[in-house]
Amino acid sequence: MHLIDLILHDNSITLTAGSDQTVISAVRCDSRTVNAGALFVCIAGMTSDGHDFIADACSAGASAILTDGRPVSVPDGVAVITAANVAHAYGRLCSGFWPRRSGMLVGVTGTNGKTSVCEYLRQIWQRATWPAAAMGTLGITCPADKIADTVTTLTTPQAETLFSNLNLLADAGISHTAFEASSHGLAQGRLSGLGVNVAVFTNLSRDHLDWHSDMDEYFDAKARLFDENLMDGGIAVINNDDAYGKALIKRLAGRHIVLWTVGMSAESAFCIKDITPQSFGLDLSLSHQGQVFHFPIALSGQFQAVNAVMAAVAAYASGMPLQDSFGALPSLQPVRGRMQPVHGHPLGARIIIDYAHTPDALAAALDALRAETSGNLFVVFGCGGDRDKGKRAQMGQVAAEKAGHVIVTDDNPRTEDPALIRDEIRTGCPDSVAIWPRDNAIRQAITQMSAHDSLLIAGKGHETVQMIGTETLPFDDAAVARNTIARLQEDSAC
Repeated sequence: MHLIDLILHDNSITLTAGSDQTVISAVRCDSRTVNAGALFVCIAGMTSDGHDFIADACSAGASAILTDGRPVSVPDGVAVITAANVAHAYGRLCSGFWPRRSGMLVGVTGTNGKTSVCEYLRQIWQRATWPAAAMGTLGITCPADKIADTVTTLTTPQAETLFSNLNLLADAGISHTAFEASSHGLAQGRLSGLGVNVAVFTNLSRDHLDWHSDMDEYFDAKARLFDENLMDGGIAVINNDDAYGKALIKRLAGRHIVLWTVGMSAESAFCIKDITPQSFGLDLSLSHQGQVFHFPIALSGQFQAVNAVMAAVAAYASGMPLQDSFGALPSLQPVRGRMQPVHGHPLGARIIIDYAHTPDALAAALDALRAETSGNLFVVFGCGGDRDKGKRAQMGQVAAEKAGHVIVTDDNPRTEDPALIRDEIRTGCPDSVAIWPRDNAIRQAITQMSAHDSLLIAGKGHETVQMIGTETLPFDDAAVARNTIARLQEDSAC
């Protein structure tokens, strides 16, 4: 592809040196991944500036450089283009370089529930035999004969990864793709140039305030999916039980889109009338345009039932008949690390793994388990280091209010002192017990449980590593829980 093909229709990008006929082989924002013919994008981040690595990129064979307009020195023959907002231009360049997409794209944003909604939506599509994929925190999930599963540490990856993966899925015949849109990804322009047919908003609560200055800025970032990416004539699916969902509805009043609301309030277009815990999971009742639907779903937690309904409505928005989209709800399988049960406790105690790492998510998970637990409710959790410190005491307070036995441990302490993080959490739950390392906390909680008790192991969910200092070490909550149960089973058999 020639440079002119990428910048011709983007008036924000200016060619300042070299030829617009320069051949581009890839778009890269990391000088360590630059290959011959790549266009290197100089993004000024919080800890490093791509402009400092121009010489490295040119040595690796870069044929063009995108800068913010500051003077730069490049070898003869290397083209230089500039943009006032390099990060957003980077997204558009990637969109142009990897232009193919699934015919149906659904973007899902919100603080909690993104992964579950995307995966439930993929399952609903797949049940209808529509070739489908989900992209996000769990990597890419799609039929095994299409592409191999991948794992990423970013909910919304860098633009070159996002667009190249979308291109790959389209080439593999995937017709329907759901992806998670994070506030970081939206604010940094990783989705610039990506049009979506359906946009879903789950909820908004405190998170990422180490990066966003306040909740208004956080909300504005999430709203970009609807302001900039949702195409005219597209459909917005919004949880109108959420205060920010209501604000988003008002914000979209001038858009030429279709707006569908989901919630428990009577004015919701898709009204969830009742969610009742049962031995098999949940019994769900909902209504739409005078029709009432009843479905059993094999999931735990009221909030997961709401996520499932959001996915079914998104499937309907994507063109699936209503009876088929809602009719798929009983077949949904739990998502890894999202209210994921770990079976086999010799006394029948219930153990749940969940990614809850915000005050609202922890409260929702504990409320869900309390409604389904006749015995004691245990919780094991921690908070991530180098992240929003303000939520630590709040999460401790939630745990103290909603669980009978609170064990505070380590999450991903990163470069912070784990003991100080635990102390900050325990200001909200002074009667809690601090146990570390994390595997000891999980083992002790499971060992203490009796029949009819429940345990929530919260914060890491699907993650299979733990970040301590500058090291990334193998760690899996579910594996620790299963191993502990296996030892208990052996002891009970003796």
